[in-house]
Amino acid sequence: MSGVITVTAEECAGNPDKMVRRFTKKVKNEGLLEEFRDRLHFTKPSDKKRVAKQKTKRMIEKANKKMEELLKPRDRRLKRSLNRRQ
Repeated sequence: MSGVITVTAEECAGNPDKMVRRFTKKVKNEGLLEEFRDRLHFTKPSDKKRVAKQKTKRMIEKANKKMEELLKPRDRRLKRSLNRRQ
């Protein structure tokens, strides 16, 4: 993290709404808001590990589910092949 987030008027053609949107986007990309929320309350290291494991497990399950859907034959193709055999 650089520590400084700037949005210049030239960058946004002097449009204040665009400046706010751009600043918000930069803050989200840097992860400052998440870090601030994390630092509001103390979290035990064991809880951090547990949450990280759960997050990893969810990602793996989601990827496996997506892979299964891609490999699963479509019903239409299956029905057509069954009808041709009869």
